[in-house]
Amino acid sequence: MGLKSVFQKVGNLFNVNKSYSETTTRPSIAQPYMSTDTGAKLPIFPFPLIMIYELADNIDAIRIPIETINREMFKNGFEIVERFKYKCNNCSKEFQYAPNVNVEGEKKVDMHKVQCDSCLSYDLKRPVPEHRKILENLMNKPLNGNMQTLEDVARQLERDLEIADNAYLLMLKNYFIDDTTGVIDPEKTEIKEILRIDPPQVAMIADSDGRIGYDDKRQKIWVCPRFEHRDKRLYSDTCGRCGAKGLKAVLEVNSVYSVGIPQPKRVIYGEGEIIWKAGKYKPSLIYGFSPIFAIWSKAMSLSHMDEYVRKYFDKMRPPRGMLVIASRNYETFRKSWDALEQKAIEDPYMIHPLMVESDKGGQNMANWIDFTGSLQELQFIEVRKELRQIIGAVFGVLPLYYGEMVGGWSQEGLQVTITNRAVKWGQDVLFKSFLKKFTEVMGVDDWDLKLVAGEENDKLAELQRDGVEIQNMALLQQMGFKIEKTHTGDFNVSKEAVLPEDVDMEGKGRRTAAPEENRQNFSGQPSMTRPSDVGGISQGSPSSGDGTSLSQKNYIDGITPSNFTVVKNTLQTALDYGWKKTKTVDELRKYGMTVRQARNVVDNELGQTRRWEDGEKD
Repeated sequence: MGLKSVFQKVGNLFNVNKSYSETTTRPSIAQPYMSTDTGAKLPIFPFPLIMIYELADNIDAIRIPIETINREMFKNGFEIVERFKYKCNNCSKEFQYAPNVNVEGEKKVDMHKVQCDSCLSYDLKRPVPEHRKILENLMNKPLNGNMQTLEDVARQLERDLEIADNAYLLMLKNYFIDDTTGVIDPEKTEIKEILRIDPPQVAMIADSDGRIGYDDKRQKIWVCPRFEHRDKRLYSDTCGRCGAKGLKAVLEVNSVYSVGIPQPKRVIYGEGEIIWKAGKYKPSLIYGFSPIFAIWSKAMSLSHMDEYVRKYFDKMRPPRGMLVIASRNYETFRKSWDALEQKAIEDPYMIHPLMVESDKGGQNMANWIDFTGSLQELQFIEVRKELRQIIGAVFGVLPLYYGEMVGGWSQEGLQVTITNRAVKWGQDVLFKSFLKKFTEVMGVDDWDLKLVAGEENDKLAELQRDGVEIQNMALLQQMGFKIEKTHTGDFNVSKEAVLPEDVDMEGKGRRTAAPEENRQNFSGQPSMTRPSDVGGISQGSPSSGDGTSLSQKNYIDGITPSNFTVVKNTLQTALDYGWKKTKTVDELRKYGMTVRQARNVVDNELGQTRRWEDGEKD
């Protein structure tokens, strides 16, 4: 074998498509981290997360806004809603209404006649009812062996986002692994438990650039799906101990990170087992940054203030002062001192008088020396209120929820509105980060599991949506489209606009727009009014036009109770579409009127609403 053939074979070993770069380079993450021996990254925070949780649990100024957000988010429970009404299987476009229904006079929509307005495909689908049952079972059954419900786990996740700015949802799975190939069968794999992971025990497996599942040498890290092998990282997609195909490593849970837990346990979890959110308040690639770090000094100040108040009213307080008594008699001073010492032994919390020998007599024999200022002098209430307001503002919770009195209903309503916005934002974050992803993991992509918004938000949003939809339907109707409202409250829109009779399809005919109501064209001209405004045909019944030519006692010649409605509609159409007088008269004659009778009706009812064209011949 020659050297040429040897070099050719060596070259084939490293043969790659040179059209693509072998690797991509990310910028390094700015936040400092500490690497573990498993390739995980531990963030270097100002102080450990376990201390953050202690502050959130024990300081009322922090706990109140966190619990308020949590309570308001979950007070109305969950709901299961359709993600879409229709979805095109061809282009994946989702519709919240039936698009382009080519059905006339049918109450029930024929799916074979529903067409996508983007790709014109008839291959559309509706949400599957069986998928809804899957979500209902999740809501009603325990998710783990601790009998936690979906709400229990979701509350924990939301609380983690408020405190640690990170949250982790674990899905423990029973994998079905082929003994021959080591491949996992996803169809036979089952979810055993659903749990929340304590954020202080989590270390994300990532490189210095923030790529999940890599170490700093850009090597991909795997983990065996068998839990007896979860303590070791793999640099191959196959476990060397059992031959099972590995999972891409995502994070490591190690109880040693929480400090103080005996017998630390390390477990590595892989892709498909973890749903996490890195930062609600400060989104990042690996970890968020708790807002409590920013308010730590204020929270500690409030804690010390509480301790001061407790000691202020407790016998274990430091001495508030000293009573100094001057005396010239040393023997009396000595006896008094001995007596005070004995009392001090019996009651160490008494106010101590101090006897001093002095030549001064008569005046200023007793002096009080104050060691502390009063709460009022310290501006205790004002300082405390300001600190609580700043802490609450970080979470979007205002003083009303601290139990403080507010000035007037308007101020209270404003505070409730601002807090409701924070609650709605929290619901959206939880849905997008966890609930939506969780339902998709369960194989449900046509129904959503959401938290029910507050009544005031729900009602306002509903009214706004209805208002916009009604406006859109009114505009479509003015353009000539046929609008029908179904028994479910939905609107059906005709596929094509219906043009007036005097306009041809090529646009050669003349089309006059409907006149704008109550518009003054020029000085002295009477305002444009509809027949309903002057009490004529369009009043709805002959008796409604009291004092007019169409009153019940005095019909206009040619109008009878039998043709009243048709005549009214004809005149309204003539007004809306700008018919000429001749056309209007011709239309009225179809209902048994003579030429004279039709002209009289037009003159009486439409004479003030429009000007007939100059030069028109009757």
